[in-house]
Amino acid sequence: MNIDSSLLSDSPDGPSHLVRGCPCYREFGDEKVCLNNDGVFPINAISVDPSFFNQLDSQHLLEEYMSDNKSMCYLLMFLDRKGGFCYCVSQNQRISINEKDVKVSEIDSALQFVTSSEKSRDGVLCSDCLYRYLRTLGESSEGFLTDDERQEVIAKYVRELATNMAIQLSGYEASEKPSDFNTHLWNYLREINRSRSHWASMMLNLKQAGVEQDLLELIDAYRTLARLESVFLFQVLSLDDPSDETDPLSVLRFMVGVSEKVITVNNSIREKTNSLVERDALPSNIREMLSQHSEARKTTEYKFSNLVSALHNIDTHTA
Repeated sequence: MNIDSSLLSDSPDGPSHLVRGCPCYREFGDEKVCLNNDGVFPINAISVDPSFFNQLDSQHLLEEYMSDNKSMCYLLMFLDRKGGFCYCVSQNQRISINEKDVKVSEIDSALQFVTSSEKSRDGVLCSDCLYRYLRTLGESSEGFLTDDERQEVIAKYVRELATNMAIQLSGYEASEKPSDFNTHLWNYLREINRSRSHWASMMLNLKQAGVEQDLLELIDAYRTLARLESVFLFQVLSLDDPSDETDPLSVLRFMVGVSEKVITVNNSIREKTNSLVERDALPSNIREMLSQHSEARKTTEYKFSNLVSALHNIDTHTA
């Protein structure tokens, strides 16, 4: 999973087992409370660096690290990957929501979504976001939401993820006017379409020059990448269209499909480029030109890889 390492502490020989943040933590003005086991308990919360708990690699050791103060909260979860459940480090209690113990697999899925769509504060995950995810898509959501309510929240998740992705791709800087975002995106789409025309023109010239098929396919892959990005951004622009009554699950799976295709095309570009370079079949002028696009392409691939992971987690829970 592509997760911010500042939010997790990894054991030397296995997956992450400590998470900074907890879905049961809430702030109401100056008051801080814990909702574990569906209760409401006033607490004193402090953010503790996971490095203080490097030796905590087993649920059986939790008792040694728990606080003597019943109202103390470290804002730290222990993921017991052997037992499969999550624990509050400060109180050595299983984390339970809606009368269901939260599973490690649910937190893993929530982490992938939350770290892709929500900003953390001081290295601590958004607790409200974790809780909302678990109550919507985790096992604790059973009997909590109607199908219509679930679809509404899923639509909101998809919109947040897709909009955040569009902001990153287009380099948009926040503005007070929502209309500025759409204007910026339309202008960026025009740039992408000009790029598509550039790749198409280049292909035509190379065909006339009689270059080998692998080189033509490489340039065509770059053109396809530009097309996929424009298709994705156009869908983002359509999300808030009042006349668009598309099923949010259909939009979700469409975006998953586009994102996966972007990753596939990037893999093809990498393979064809390496093959052409090894055979010294990539003209120096084209090689230099493509190198200018390389970093931007890698960044785009990384962003879509993160997005498809987050979207897949939603899709899996709604199947």
